[in-house]
Amino acid sequence: MRNALICAATMLGLLLLWPVVFGGGAASSAMAGTVTIPIPPRSYPSSLAALPRVAPATESCAATRLRATKACVPGDVACDHAVADAFDVCEAKGMWPS
Repeated sequence: MRNALICAATMLGLLLLWPVVFGGGAASSAMAGTVTIPIPPRSYPSSLAALPRVAPATESCAATRLRATKACVPGDVACDHAVADAFDVCEAKGMWPS
């Protein structure tokens, strides 16, 4: 058992120290630099502004979703997705998001 632990520790040490002792060549210098990827800002279509923002206190989330879906232009996928997201928030919090 002692020999197995010594063998495992030696192999782990070689695995971890090999790049430090012998260098990694071109691969390590390429990995040393940081890579930054610019993220463009999100733009939302103007149809999202037409969504009803506040539901009356007595109206359920499902009724508000139906009303908001009818307010969307047919075929406007962005508006449908916005209504679905607002419905999920309404189901979780109990009120239509403003």
